[in-house]
Amino acid sequence: MNGSPDPSDFWAKLDQDDDGNVLNWHPLAAHSAEVAAVTEALLTRTILRDRLAALVEWDGLSDVHVQRLCVLAALHDAGKVNHGFQNRGHSQSAPPVGHVWPMIDVFNHDQPAELLEPLGVLPMVDWFADEEGYVDHWANMLMTAWAHHGRPVPKDNIDKRSLRYWKAEGDHVPEEGLKELGRLVRRWFPDAFDEAKPFPKRSELQHAFNGVLTLADWIASSERFFGYADDLSDPMPHARDRAREIVDDLTLDAGAARAVLNKKIGFDEIFPEPAWEPHPVQEAVRDLPLHAEGSLVVLESDTGSGKTEAALARFMRLFQAGQVDGMYFAVPTRTAAKQLYERVDRTAKRLFPNEDTRPSVVQAVPGYIKADDVEAERLPGYEVRWDEDLRHRGWAAEQPKRYLWGSIVVGTVDQVLLSTLQVDHAHLRAAALLRHFLVVDEVHASDVYMTQLLDNVIEHHLAADGHALLMSATLGSAARVRLTTGGSEDPPPPEEAEATDYPLVTHVDASRSDPQSEHAASGSAQKEVAVEARPIASDPAAVARLALENTREGARVLVIRNRVKDCIDTQRALEEAAGEDTDLLFAADDVRAPHHARFAPDDRRYLDAAIEETFGKETQARSVVAVATQTVEQSLDIDADLLVTDLCPIDVLLQRIGRLHRHRRADFPRPDGFGTARCLVVTPDGYDLGEAITGEGSGFKGPPPHGLGTVYDDLRALEATRQIIEGQEPAPWRIPEHNRLLVERATHPTRLRELAEARGGAWERHQSWVRGTRTADRQAAGYVEIDRSAPYPAEEFPTKDLMTVKTRLGRDDHRVLLPEEAKPVQGPFGAPVQELAVSEWQVDGVPETEEAEKVEPFEGGFTFVFSGKPFRYDRHGLALREEDS
Repeated sequence: MNGSPDPSDFWAKLDQDDDGNVLNWHPLAAHSAEVAAVTEALLTRTILRDRLAALVEWDGLSDVHVQRLCVLAALHDAGKVNHGFQNRGHSQSAPPVGHVWPMIDVFNHDQPAELLEPLGVLPMVDWFADEEGYVDHWANMLMTAWAHHGRPVPKDNIDKRSLRYWKAEGDHVPEEGLKELGRLVRRWFPDAFDEAKPFPKRSELQHAFNGVLTLADWIASSERFFGYADDLSDPMPHARDRAREIVDDLTLDAGAARAVLNKKIGFDEIFPEPAWEPHPVQEAVRDLPLHAEGSLVVLESDTGSGKTEAALARFMRLFQAGQVDGMYFAVPTRTAAKQLYERVDRTAKRLFPNEDTRPSVVQAVPGYIKADDVEAERLPGYEVRWDEDLRHRGWAAEQPKRYLWGSIVVGTVDQVLLSTLQVDHAHLRAAALLRHFLVVDEVHASDVYMTQLLDNVIEHHLAADGHALLMSATLGSAARVRLTTGGSEDPPPPEEAEATDYPLVTHVDASRSDPQSEHAASGSAQKEVAVEARPIASDPAAVARLALENTREGARVLVIRNRVKDCIDTQRALEEAAGEDTDLLFAADDVRAPHHARFAPDDRRYLDAAIEETFGKETQARSVVAVATQTVEQSLDIDADLLVTDLCPIDVLLQRIGRLHRHRRADFPRPDGFGTARCLVVTPDGYDLGEAITGEGSGFKGPPPHGLGTVYDDLRALEATRQIIEGQEPAPWRIPEHNRLLVERATHPTRLRELAEARGGAWERHQSWVRGTRTADRQAAGYVEIDRSAPYPAEEFPTKDLMTVKTRLGRDDHRVLLPEEAKPVQGPFGAPVQELAVSEWQVDGVPETEEAEKVEPFEGGFTFVFSGKPFRYDRHGLALREEDS
């Protein structure tokens, strides 16, 4: 609508020029119709209808119940009729008044029914009446619809009183606006007012519906999908047509993709080479029962056994059966997500060769905008430029809050955990996740805090009849039993746990009452690994000499240190020891460097690509040594002849050993003397882990060496691992045959308790400290989780001023931007550096700005000051300039 609205009109959106003059306005009736129509499309063309029904323990939602939810959606912006809000359409000087809190504040008045009667919602009490006849469920559903901006708005927290905004003011009569909305919803959704059983009093419905409504409002509020109205005619016919088109364009409706799959999808389409034969464990996962009421699968199999392809096979069966609309593949790290995304995208192209019906494939890694293997260009503000054919398909990739609304999504587990935290738009994420087959890889890698959050996600997912698959090469029996029984059963005793088959597929329906396990071979050849301890961890020069000695014998040697400092110190020692033999050292673009996390994002890409090119499956054998940290433990396709590593927990050590003799190399045989895989575990000379235990029981006494007690804080697990290595039982390690035995001996709760009790004294004190910190971490997660058993409007999210809710405990990184006047600043590998990340411990307090100061380039890098601290960035990564700090 051109120009400004009349005082008697009710607007929802304004298009204003830079001076605040109104150029166009969009009627409230039109926006209400559009949001309701998108809600209707989501509930009738996606699996969300079934998921919401499951949350209230119904077999399905009838058309009447769908229309009732659409009525609530149409009334979501009823608060905009208040004249405080409407005045902004007539006067630039009008003070800003919202539309959410004035509407919710109605329930703070003595006679809310008097104010709500014109809207026509009083008869809707019968839609939500509980067994006792109370009306609180009705009120909570209304407030759930009104608080659709990403977080609950508890009515008790509203300290303003909005009664004055509901009284007539001149030609503006809010009561008339409410009456008009009430009349429209009866016209648009007449079946909603037919007889039907009331919704049960289940707050889970409120939480899920809010997420669906929030998405509908986002879509309907975007000019990309809905333009400004041209007239005041009934907007609903056009809104319904457009909503159906949008749900199709965003690939939210899986019907078209499902319809073209006219045969049972097998591994021929999943594998890049049709001639490849699936391993028995992959077939076992594919052939698991399809529980209509939801399911949980735990896949335990060794690294490189094809767990990713097994997950895709399970997804395709569920997708073809109509039990999921999409998939979210969660991995622990950003690097892992970026690597896995490429594989999944290529597989999706084989599974869905028709581009017109192929589900969108979204990379869920903040800082990148990528869909269907195309990276978009970010423009000033929040605008994004895609190729025209990706303009809608890439929509979910444009913002982290939308990631989960993609069809096939690969990203970090953090995006999943955000769906259960008290953070803005958590409900938007949670509703999106309900559509998906949830796959979590490396599930053992989560700490206690993250595990508690993931448990909450899984519980909600299964309650909605969702499907999940959790994968690990090194999961302990305690974790498996907890996951598959919901914590209702204890783990088996150690002897029984150690004798449990491996690989193992455990599956259970959503009730988690009767898990079933099946052993199936992974197809992997047995790998013998000679594991030895070397007491040289505190001598970087000795570690460098050891690595270089084997490199000069023709080996590809990988050194993994627990801490970045040790990594850099070892790299420097290696460079000194190599002398003129620099061709033996790992390099990216001919620049010698270690591989760790303290590099700029683009430089990390160079390093990742370079280390895969150097240690990859198809790379010609050559003598080379690389020094790295945990950044190479997962996802990167690395094949080394010899591994030198710091001591770490057994599950982490097995993950690192997965980089050793990863591929059969018929074309490039192993060098002489390296036909058997060797892992040398470096430990501090003569160091007793018990010496690190403090009076209160932590492992932080003195400067803890090499991450022992800090990076890995449970000294019991480290000591159990050390005993296995030094005791040479078993020897050699046969992988995967010994995986189960090794993991249980060094992680089973009973074994760890027995270790501490046998040593007594400080070790029992440490055991109490570990238990206490684990309890505290679980409690910390409980404090920030969404409580879906409580009504949505009763949730009170913390404000940003009070705390930052995180997906992971521990220190944060601070973003550092290089100032425009300093650009371009060239990094060590020749690429311009835009930003860096500084660890929280490297600065004092919270930085006042993200911008670096005093940027001084030099050949191979630059120095700068951030938050008063001097830093240097070069081929060794980012570090404090110790001589200046």
